[in-house]
Amino acid sequence: MESVKLNKLENPEKIKIDIEKLERNLKQLQNINFNDSEKEVYDRAVDYMNDSKYYLKKEDFRTSFGCIEYSHGLLDALRMIYDII
Repeated sequence: MESVKLNKLENPEKIKIDIEKLERNLKQLQNINFNDSEKEVYDRAVDYMNDSKYYLKKEDFRTSFGCIEYSHGLLDALRMIYDII
């Protein structure tokens, strides 16, 4: 029987690495006093990270990957605003 090769969207190890990276990036912003809109974006990034962890446990790797990538995008926008990247 031929083994099935997982693509990038279905690779749990890649997702775990992305979650660890996101957690480091979240720490960069934890002491910033956001305005209300920015705080909402930050909170959504955290929510999507938590969703990614949930779907990873459920072995829904494609959804988990999508959630973590969306979270990265939201967080990167805040990091750009505050000149961190």
